[in-house]
Amino acid sequence: MEWEDKLIKALEESISEVPEPAGVLFSGGLDSSLLAFLLHRIGKEIHLYSSCTSESHDVEWAPRAAELLGLRTDMIIKTDQQAIDGISELKARTGETNPLMLLIEIPLYFISQDASESLLLTGQGADELFLGYKKYEKDDTSRTDIRKVLDSVIPLEERIASLGGKKMIYPYVNEKIVELASNIPNDLKLRDGSRKYILRSAASKVNLSGEIAWKQKKAAQYSSGFKDAIERAARRRGRSLHEFISEL
Repeated sequence: MEWEDKLIKALEESISEVPEPAGVLFSGGLDSSLLAFLLHRIGKEIHLYSSCTSESHDVEWAPRAAELLGLRTDMIIKTDQQAIDGISELKARTGETNPLMLLIEIPLYFISQDASESLLLTGQGADELFLGYKKYEKDDTSRTDIRKVLDSVIPLEERIASLGGKKMIYPYVNEKIVELASNIPNDLKLRDGSRKYILRSAASKVNLSGEIAWKQKKAAQYSSGFKDAIERAARRRGRSLHEFISEL
């Protein structure tokens, strides 16, 4: 059995027991799209949610990606002021002060407040497991990074979700998938200028739209537009991004 087949089988096993209905944090990127595609393919009742600003990449791309999957996504669109207020609330309610983490997790905060389902699935961990970040082209710190996801990021996300009465599910960090990913050679994860090559190849093999499978997409804090929104506010006040967030 090829690596692609093993990956799809492991992912399907990971999501097979997901209770219904479930929400999916959806950016239109490979990780969340493949989850949504496989959940839909095995007949799970799911609901996609995307959170971004009106000037973001995701505001147009997420609905397009959902359409390519034969699904639709609920767009939770926020103004710059709502983004600022959200960051402030997130700091106060979780105690998290790291600006980067706050910007990464603000879409989850908004979705966890608005989603009607009590369970939310996310593609968290796929970038670390399959070398999705540009930095891995020079230095493979993925083992350290996935440990950080497990020890620090997931507990934070679970706290954020709980603020909206939600629970999180992490299909990609299923023990079997983590072990499988660790055995895949790096030259199958980074190939022909494409990061997460093996995951993209697996997605293509099960007929996920190539427009999604091979699209290189920026990290959530950029594509959602929330980083730009906070930076605009910071500039208006003569502050750096980090200074502005620390003062909220």
